[in-house]
Amino acid sequence: MRHWLDKLVDLAAIPGDERIVKLGLAEFTEEMGFAGYAYVNILPSHAHIVSNYRPEWQSEYAEHHYLDIDPVLRRARALNGVFTWSGERERSRLSREERSFYAHAADFGIRSGVTIPIKAAYGALAIFTLASEKPESELKHGMDPVAAAAAVGQLHTRITFTDLAPTVPQPEFFDARAANYLYWISEGKTKAEVADIANVTYNSVRVKLRQASKHLDTKNTTHLVSVAIRKGLI
Repeated sequence: MRHWLDKLVDLAAIPGDERIVKLGLAEFTEEMGFAGYAYVNILPSHAHIVSNYRPEWQSEYAEHHYLDIDPVLRRARALNGVFTWSGERERSRLSREERSFYAHAADFGIRSGVTIPIKAAYGALAIFTLASEKPESELKHGMDPVAAAAAVGQLHTRITFTDLAPTVPQPEFFDARAANYLYWISEGKTKAEVADIANVTYNSVRVKLRQASKHLDTKNTTHLVSVAIRKGLI
């Protein structure tokens, strides 16, 4: 395992933009013999997900709200170090919804893997997973938790400062109008000024932003703008 952790550290240090980082992660994943990778940064108000899992699976993941069901993420929240997982091996101790999740994931070639969670700033939890099409992970021994956490910590920092756009689809409630209103709010405009720019009523702007705030679980307009920016919605 140390071999691929060293490669992950090297990857986190290469110069380049978002395209380079995502391409590097995809090539690293393939070279290490895995089917895909997933980086999940769970913040207090939302989750930022970057992955090369099949687009169809990422759409299904968002549509079925699997972020709240995913047994790998549940385990990552409870543990402090690297672990392997297998939907088939763990089947007997899973709930019905968790078994259903793993069965659905297996349809897209996600059957086992290795996951490394680390605590990040402001109460966040950053999680890096390499998933395999095989029923059982081959990385059962020799996993240095300190080296694993250090490698993912560097990757997390690189992804954060490169500001990689999330790959999970935007929520359906957040349409072009909401994005347009929030863009102007982020530029310092008031709701009344946004209404004039968009040629709509003040109430239309207020209601649309209130709906977006409810779905993103934000406390006020400033918080809503901040979360929308971090999620790549505007």
